[in-house]
Amino acid sequence: MDVRNDLLRILVALLLVWCCSSCAALTESQLQTVQKLAVSGDSVAAAPSVLFRELAAIRTERGLFYAASLTGAEARFRELNALAAAAREDEKLAERTDVCVDVLNSYLRALRSISNPARWKQIGTEMRGLGKNLDSVILRFNQLDWVDLELPQGVAKLSGKYAGYLSENYMKNRQAVAVREFVSEGDTLVAVCVDALVQLLRKQEVQELIDNEETGLRNNYLAYLQRVEALGQLPTVDHDRRYMTLLEDLEKAQKIRDKCVSGLQSLKRAHHKLLTQLDKRERWDYWYEELTELNTLAVQLNQLL
Repeated sequence: MDVRNDLLRILVALLLVWCCSSCAALTESQLQTVQKLAVSGDSVAAAPSVLFRELAAIRTERGLFYAASLTGAEARFRELNALAAAAREDEKLAERTDVCVDVLNSYLRALRSISNPARWKQIGTEMRGLGKNLDSVILRFNQLDWVDLELPQGVAKLSGKYAGYLSENYMKNRQAVAVREFVSEGDTLVAVCVDALVQLLRKQEVQELIDNEETGLRNNYLAYLQRVEALGQLPTVDHDRRYMTLLEDLEKAQKIRDKCVSGLQSLKRAHHKLLTQLDKRERWDYWYEELTELNTLAVQLNQLL
């Protein structure tokens, strides 16, 4: 009987060793790399929404200068109502962009959480909530009528699936499996969202919007100055300062647009490279080229924003 028990214990031990080696945990440097990609990617993904809302704010501000140049109460009233209507339309454009941004941000936050080595014990509850949130924004994206692409919903299901795997009673090896499969499912998601946002940012209408705002700002402020001069008054320094700030904001908007495109494409490349690197059992003491580029662009965007 003792011999049988010893053989059974040896067999169980061998099985455990085999299981552990077949799903080896990620190294600390690998987990740190995943974390860094998620953090940098989050900054890049948020930029398009900021861009369109900034342009909308500039449009409203320069419209107020024009309204102040009008002499009749009725004309000024009509202009202010037109500004309000335009602001509502601008918000709709920003909301369309928000859907793609929300999908990317939800995925990257989930990735950051699922790969966090300090929090794997408490991840079960959090991942259920993140999975539901990610599932919701993916559904919103697939309902958009201006994008002819569809996102896979498997990544959201994996969020819930691995909530149990990454509980307090399981080894960190399960975290490695979760990260690998989550990144594998998410690679298509990232690619589709990035392509949709890049297509939108590269449209000629977006460049025309920026150019028109610059021309409109200059013309509207000049009309305001001419009106003040006709009244025998001087413009306030605050208005001059606001005009100069708006010009600077427009210049930044152009840079943000260009950095957005580069940053999103870098995120797509870096994420795909991450997918190919996760199975390699070597230390990642230094970021590979794609992650370095992504981090640089994220820092530049943060400075602009």
